[in-house]
Amino acid sequence: MTQGNCPSCGAPVEFSAGTALVVVCSHCQTVVARQGNHLEAHGKIGAIVDTDSPLQLNAEGRIGRDAYRLVGHLQKDHGAGPWDEWYVEFDDGRTGWLSESEGAFHLLLASGTEPELVLEDFEPGHRFSLQGHRLVVEERGHGRVVSAAGQLPSDVDPEADSHYVDATGPGGVFLTLDFGTGTSEPEVYVGKKLKLTELGIPPDQLRPKVRKVALQQARCTNCNGPLELRAPDRTKRVACPFCGALLDASRGKLSFLQLLEKPDHPPLIPLGAKGKLRDAEWVCIGFLVRSCNVEGVRYPWEEYLLFNRQRGFIWLMQSNGHWTLLEPLAAGDVAVAPGVAAHLDNRRYRAFQSVIAETETVLGEFYWEVQAGETARAEEYVAPPFSVNVDRTDNEVTYTLGEYLAPDVIREAFKLEEPLPTPEGIAPSQPNPHSSKGTWMWTGVWATALLFIFLVANIIADKRTVLVQEVRLEPDAQSGTPSAMTFSEPFDIHKRGNVEAILLAPVSNSWLGVQGDLVNEQTGETVSFYDEVSYYSGRDSDGSWSEGSQTETEYLSAVAPGRYVLRTTAFFDGRPTQGQGYKVTLVSDTPRGSWFCCALVLLLIAPALAFFRSSSFESARWAESNLGSSSDD
Repeated sequence: MTQGNCPSCGAPVEFSAGTALVVVCSHCQTVVARQGNHLEAHGKIGAIVDTDSPLQLNAEGRIGRDAYRLVGHLQKDHGAGPWDEWYVEFDDGRTGWLSESEGAFHLLLASGTEPELVLEDFEPGHRFSLQGHRLVVEERGHGRVVSAAGQLPSDVDPEADSHYVDATGPGGVFLTLDFGTGTSEPEVYVGKKLKLTELGIPPDQLRPKVRKVALQQARCTNCNGPLELRAPDRTKRVACPFCGALLDASRGKLSFLQLLEKPDHPPLIPLGAKGKLRDAEWVCIGFLVRSCNVEGVRYPWEEYLLFNRQRGFIWLMQSNGHWTLLEPLAAGDVAVAPGVAAHLDNRRYRAFQSVIAETETVLGEFYWEVQAGETARAEEYVAPPFSVNVDRTDNEVTYTLGEYLAPDVIREAFKLEEPLPTPEGIAPSQPNPHSSKGTWMWTGVWATALLFIFLVANIIADKRTVLVQEVRLEPDAQSGTPSAMTFSEPFDIHKRGNVEAILLAPVSNSWLGVQGDLVNEQTGETVSFYDEVSYYSGRDSDGSWSEGSQTETEYLSAVAPGRYVLRTTAFFDGRPTQGQGYKVTLVSDTPRGSWFCCALVLLLIAPALAFFRSSSFESARWAESNLGSSSDD
């Protein structure tokens, strides 16, 4: 520890952090550097302003086995309000920074420098690998140190504009490249996003929660109308509902920025309305109207900002009566092939549209520096009922995961008395109400069951040949008369079931038909069938040809067991030739495959109709896309 007096005001100063090179005098804000055994004044720096951070200097924390202490405090600003960064020294000598952003904390440890990296190469959305991590640039920005306190690792130059790149990777990895004033060898800091409870700082070492009372009771600086802010410690922009003035709230007080046009109609979810979604209560604090222009046609939509003090911010988007819930995503968790597809959690999202979105109307309060007229490249990738949405600007890219919600869900969640607009058309992430996937699944189940029954029936079937009757026709036999009639020897059918009758006749360029009558000797009952075969062949200019068959099969349904005689009567053209005849074979208890085929065809009717309706729905959906075509159901 080095102790001494401030060269500027004489107040005592001390260095308790071994890695600190400068300390800010708490009395006169002089930056004091140690040079050997001497202390030197290096100018003055602004005092820390109240940002409602729960952290404070000298607070001690522990993550796992690693204990650390907050020894320094910087506030940086890029013109839209300051943010806090804390210099951290671990007990084992490691150092890093703890930054705050929109209620989240990023603990980053120094990981050396990287040569030959150029700031201009790291545009938002750029994907790269560094130090074993696959990363995506979320933000590229800059800021100046405007105030400081405590002990710091290097001198502070409030005039220097420091450039940085923030990137995320899978599993919550967060990386910052600190380019300083533009060096090609940025310092690398690697860590992850943490909640306040994960910092391991005892509650008695945290600052009491102090809300911006002045903002909660503020009035519009343009019309003096009362403003009720619901997230004063997170709010950076406020749009007055009375006069439409856009006000800046990032510095703890309101200042006029611009006058906005009032919305054409009041928000469907009133500002201040509370609703329960995802097992949490949310309050609606902001309302936007955004639009895009496609081939000269304006397409507007509405966005509602919801806030929960423990869970942060989410969005509800309404377009043509369709609602989508949007939650923030880390860019590193999503793999995107622009204009083609996005992948998240083993699900593929197809590119649906890419437009330039313009902010037209602003109402309520917002956690970023929103302004009317700002534009962003908006991309949407869909896997109904979900979507991945990407908003890109020159300096930042944000990702959100969307889920389609029915209007009744919104109305019930916020207890709205007035009915919401009836949905028109088809939304990009709207679930297909005619999806045939379920129908195909059940069809497969029933088809499998039918196949199983058919196979079992074939396995247990008797399939016994009970008669083989060969007949030779007499030359004087006449077609269809008793002279062409023959009786078989008696035979037995032992099991009730189908009887397969097979007719074989070696006809050539002729035909032959057989009327069969199966006569039960005990009951006199008769089961009849008729088989006919024909076969023709020849040659022509195209070569040889043939048609027909010399074999034909017929099935007799559910023949009872008993003793039978087969009576056959032949039908033919002209008179039989020498040796002309036929053979009839009877096989008992033979299952028919036709019933299985008929049942399968009937089963296919429902999924075929569902597929047609589903395909029509998808065609209508993708007709609105400016990137994709009809997707598979």
